Amino acid sequence: MSKRAQTGRPGRARRTMNPGENNRLFAYEYDRGSNYEEDTRLTAALSALLPEDGLVHPDQRLFQTVHLITEYAWCEMHYEMRRAAAGLRGRDYLLAAQLLERAAAMGDVAVRSLQVLVDFLPQESLLRMRETFPENTTGLDSPGARNLRRAAVALWQETEAAVAREGGDVRGLIEAQGRGAPPAREDRAPDLALVRQALLRLDGAVAAWKHHHLRLVWSQLGGHPETAPADGPSAATDTREDLPKSLRGHSTAGVRAMAERSLFPRLWDSVDDTYRAFVPDEQTTA
Repeated sequence: MSKRAQTGRPGRARRTMNPGENNRLFAYEYDRGSNYEEDTRLTAALSALLPEDGLVHPDQRLFQTVHLITEYAWCEMHYEMRRAAAGLRGRDYLLAAQLLERAAAMGDVAVRSLQVLVDFLPQESLLRMRETFPENTTGLDSPGARNLRRAAVALWQETEAAVAREGGDVRGLIEAQGRGAPPAREDRAPDLALVRQALLRLDGAVAAWKHHHLRLVWSQLGGHPETAPADGPSAATDTREDLPKSLRGHSTAGVRAMAERSLFPRLWDSVDDTYRAFVPDEQTTA
């Protein structure tokens, strides 16, 4: 019988996520040897979760699950961004746009997962867990976030190269998207306009995640800009010494600064250029 025909392995010892559970109906069993588990690598994925007897706090399961979902989502986004870059090089702009929309949709998954933490993780739960984390434990070491930033640079370079190859500029893509007449058959600007729109969606998904992460920091660690500083109202700035610190020892004000950074900074230049074209500078008189 082939591997594909198998539905399980007789006599295989199943693993459980909660080995201390006495009620068998509540036992979370996995690693049954099924094709589904093997083909999806689900056994390895579930093995990344701490078993219940290894949790330092009951809410650690939620905390770890959300982080793993986020890293998986970012890994998939990175994969689709690379495929989109290849599509741009091959002048398959519609495929590139579709792949970028897929990446943006996966970004929405990461946002929704983080929102669960914002909504349902009690502050004292995180602070108690935080006491057990090793020093220097920081989200800045996330491989997903670091690789997305690097891939975004390469993807934007491919986008600019594609626009230049078709004899246009990014500002022209906005004109193509808002056109009032059908384009010429050989005009590729409308296709590239869809790529630009998908890049905006992707940039927005990452920005939304950063915004929710900032809200999480404020709700769990503090440091909201409108909180009263310890030494009086006059010190209400991002350089306050009393702001909460990350496990790396940096002020949480840095999270606010990161939340304002775009995945594709130069994408927004064309927005400003378009505004200036339609709204000339106001002339002032003495």
